[in-house]
Amino acid sequence: MKAKTDGEVLLHFYTHSDFLEETWAEYKNSVTVLKALNLNIWTFASFIIYEDISRQLPNVIKRNKSDSEQPSEFEFEYTLKKADITIQAEPELFYVFSRIFEGKQIQKKVLGKQNHQFWELHKEFLEEDKGRMTLLLEDFAKKVIRFNNELELELIEYYGFNYRKRLNIDSAMR
Repeated sequence: MKAKTDGEVLLHFYTHSDFLEETWAEYKNSVTVLKALNLNIWTFASFIIYEDISRQLPNVIKRNKSDSEQPSEFEFEYTLKKADITIQAEPELFYVFSRIFEGKQIQKKVLGKQNHQFWELHKEFLEEDKGRMTLLLEDFAKKVIRFNNELELELIEYYGFNYRKRLNIDSAMR
């Protein structure tokens, strides 16, 4: 498999950050279950990009490894080196994320947790009640957007210029 270049990884990061912010604005404009699930997908997709950036630029961002002997599948935690800001995945929202992609193709034990969290979120929307899962999703999305903004500042400091402008993303998005 071909290794990704800095430009490819950063192009992916910048466009993803823009899409996440658009998804957040769309969600806040009219809150629906579909928009909530979409927002959850975009927030967790950020962690895949953080992994790529941490491999390419270990001086900017690092992945924190779990100390436990059996790390769980949702233990994603990243720290910005200079700003000392950390982001960690929310396990309950990860179950919702996994339920969307894996469906019934997984073990019954894990499927039970995923179904429970998925339907908890769905129930809150049906009852038009801003419950625990909805608040958790909104708070998590805000944290990821904030982390992306800080990471963008770290990248400007690392490169000495705004890589976003070099990639010419803003004009390409129009």
